[in-house]
Amino acid sequence: MILSKYNEIMERLTVSDRMKEEMIASVGNAEANKRGTWRRPVIMKIAAIAACLALVFIGIIIVKNTTGNKVPVPAPTGGDYTGGAIDQNYGPTEYKNAAELSEAAKIEIKDLEYLPFQAKETVYQLYADGVAEIAYSNGEDSLYYRVSKGDGDNSGDYNDYPDVYQRQLGGTSFTLKGDGDLIYCALYQKSGYSYSITSTNGFTVEQLEKMH
Repeated sequence: MILSKYNEIMERLTVSDRMKEEMIASVGNAEANKRGTWRRPVIMKIAAIAACLALVFIGIIIVKNTTGNKVPVPAPTGGDYTGGAIDQNYGPTEYKNAAELSEAAKIEIKDLEYLPFQAKETVYQLYADGVAEIAYSNGEDSLYYRVSKGDGDNSGDYNDYPDVYQRQLGGTSFTLKGDGDLIYCALYQKSGYSYSITSTNGFTVEQLEKMH
């Protein structure tokens, strides 16, 4: 009885054109909402990937610029002697003896006739700025003898010493820098060349006269 009444009512029910349009619009909005909920995550993922690629590209540029620059480093003369600024890719060139060093530098440089200590190691090297150096060491003390063209200070020793004075030795004028009886840096010039003798532990005037 109840079922027959329901069927009768449904058969009489009619839907107007406006109601049909509203129903179609509702279905369309629902589909659009479904598509929107699918597109938003995809768009967000694409944006995230693009941002990552941009960061990688910027990082490559930064690394390239950083590694491409050359950094000046001090000449490795030991102690506080900074020496000239040498390109890290073109450090000093070593030679077997003073004769080879002189030929390469186009400067006459010989081993010192006297040292204030017994050297266990001797290194002959030429710096990129044209300074020829013979370095003597025994593990406790080091002494550096340098020769270069011109009249500049090629010692690389920029320390402040309490005693700085001039002294004539063997007919040559020396600039001596030290503390009391010990000299740590001796400078002199001869025939258009600059000479320097520096030491980590220092030497006396008497010892310098034997070296020269």
